[in-house]
Order: sequence, then C-alpha cells, then structure tokens
Amino acid sequence: MSAVPARDPGLQQERTALAWRRTGLALVVGALTVGRLTMDTLGAGVLVPAVVAAALAAWVVGVTLRSRRYAAVHPDEPHFDRVLADGRVPAVVAVVAASLALGELTAAVVQLTRP
Repeated sequence: MSAVPARDPGLQQERTALAWRRTGLALVVGALTVGRLTMDTLGAGVLVPAVVAAALAAWVVGVTLRSRRYAAVHPDEPHFDRVLADGRVPAVVAVVAASLALGELTAAVVQLTRP
C-alpha cells in the first residue's frame, strides 16, 4: 500500500502564478500580433489600442511576478490567493481578450466590405 503524500499548499500557489504569467505573456504577444496584422486594414489608428492592450497584459505579468502578493493570512488556508480574490487580474485579462477579439472582428468586417 502506498501512502498518500501530504498536500503542499505552496505548490498550488506556484502553479497558479505560473498559469497567470503564461496568460499575461500570451496576451502581450497577442496584442502586438493583432496590432501588427490589423494595421494594414485599419491604419495607424490601431496603434493606440494595441499599445494599451499590450501595457495591460504586461501589467498582468508584472503583478504575477511579485509572488509576495499571493501570501496573506487566511483562517482555512495559510497561502490564500489575494490577487485573484480582488478580481483585478481576471478583469484585466477579460478586457484585453475582448478588445483583441473586437479589433480582429472589426478588421475582418472592414476587409470584407472593401471592393
């Protein structure tokens, strides 16, 4: 019979932080790529939204790189996740993803309506 290893609450926090870092980095790359690809269709006006989206995505990466923000005293779990509890990081990720999707949709509509 094999014994079940004790649960390490620190590992869950590390996996969560790593997942948010990857999400932030993917959004940075996505924002820059969508900005570059839609520039031909929508013109230079796409630069400002692309830069804002990339900056917000970089903020997500910066927040998750500060691992000390994850430590907070909680009665049930000593390593309760404070960053996700306030909802700022998921909200910014949702806004950036929605703006990238809207930008691509706008570029596709403009390209399809051109003669």
